[in-house]
Amino acid sequence: MIWRGYVLITAIVVAVLLIISACAGALWLVDASGQSLITRLERESATTELDLYVELRREEGAAALVRAIARHARIAGEHHIVAVADRNGHLLAGDLNAWPPLPSGNLTWAAVPSDEGPTAIHAAVRALPDGMRLLVGRDDSMHQAFADAVLKVAELAILIVALACLLAPGVLIAISVRNVRELSRTAELIAAGQFSARTPTHGGAGPFETIARSQNAMLDRIEDLVTGLKTVTDSLAHDLRTPLARLRSTVERGINAPGEAAKQTALENALGETERTISAFSSLIDIARAEGGLSRDAMTKVDLAALMRDVRELFQPLAEEKQVELRLEEPREEVILGHKPLLMQAVSNLVHNAIKYAPPGSQLSMELTREGDEVRIVVADRGPGIPEDKREQAVRRFQRLGAAGEPPEGVGLGLAIVEACAHLHRGTLSLEDNEPGLKAALVLHA
Repeated sequence: MIWRGYVLITAIVVAVLLIISACAGALWLVDASGQSLITRLERESATTELDLYVELRREEGAAALVRAIARHARIAGEHHIVAVADRNGHLLAGDLNAWPPLPSGNLTWAAVPSDEGPTAIHAAVRALPDGMRLLVGRDDSMHQAFADAVLKVAELAILIVALACLLAPGVLIAISVRNVRELSRTAELIAAGQFSARTPTHGGAGPFETIARSQNAMLDRIEDLVTGLKTVTDSLAHDLRTPLARLRSTVERGINAPGEAAKQTALENALGETERTISAFSSLIDIARAEGGLSRDAMTKVDLAALMRDVRELFQPLAEEKQVELRLEEPREEVILGHKPLLMQAVSNLVHNAIKYAPPGSQLSMELTREGDEVRIVVADRGPGIPEDKREQAVRRFQRLGAAGEPPEGVGLGLAIVEACAHLHRGTLSLEDNEPGLKAALVLHA
């Protein structure tokens, strides 16, 4: 870990040096380009001015040229230099105190020795036919002004970069502190028992946004598990109270029975009640796990067509015993992600209920179809059916309706398990009139 810190520091130093070098190179390039442009403009301007003076000499004579240069020297700015000398190098007029020692002939643009001050002079020199020489030049004030401007811009840029370097970390630290506080606040609320608390997200793609989304997904899962556990506990506490009370009453009657036969009968009744209670207990756990979402962990790919065939094979003997024809429309292959044991139990409950209430000689149909993203498992019989006003009641736990004139059978959890299975698979259970009979459709989201 230490060497990683050294590498990080080295990378930061190298990056800073590269940035400084790049900035220095950019400033040098700007300065060089600007100085070159100023030199070219000054040279062109001086050459044009020399042409005008040569033309004046040709048209009006040497005296007019000397007068014009003397007048120009009086009114021109201090940075603009003009001078004229005779063939012997004696200064006739101009901004100079003496003609500088220059080689004979013309000079396009060259540095001129001068005792006028510390500023450098560049000038163009033209030799006239009679030996007179003209000089037009500029000092380095324009170059110096441009360099000063570049330096000021550099200072301003350095100031802006320095402020940015000072402010940016502060802003980043403030944002980081806010995000850390939000994460910590959520953790504190969860620790206090508020499992619905979530870290706010702002729609970004930064690391804290990623952490917040991951934390929220984790908390969603934790809330599902806690809710499922609470559902299981509440369901067991509520729904087993009546069967256990009934079992206790049966045992008490057996204890207080006067003879051995009565005690034996009470014991057998207690055993039967115990078996029903254990069956109800297992069913309630399945229902609570499904309603709480805990069974999603056991989901795998399920071939519903094969499952339907297995259910038909399982209940074929019971159907023959009840003289009911159990017909399965040969389904096409439908594979979904589901909880196979619970699906098997749900379809079995529908078929078992249909066989139980179907009249002898009737037909019971099983069908597997798909409609868009939904898979429908339909079990239809020709029995008494369920009145429309009692269908909602039929799927509640421990609701045993039974056929007309007959006592209800079972513990009343068959359709409740089917309803929980539908809920687990984000589907529905619908009970419809089969005219006559009941058509139960378990709709699963594929």
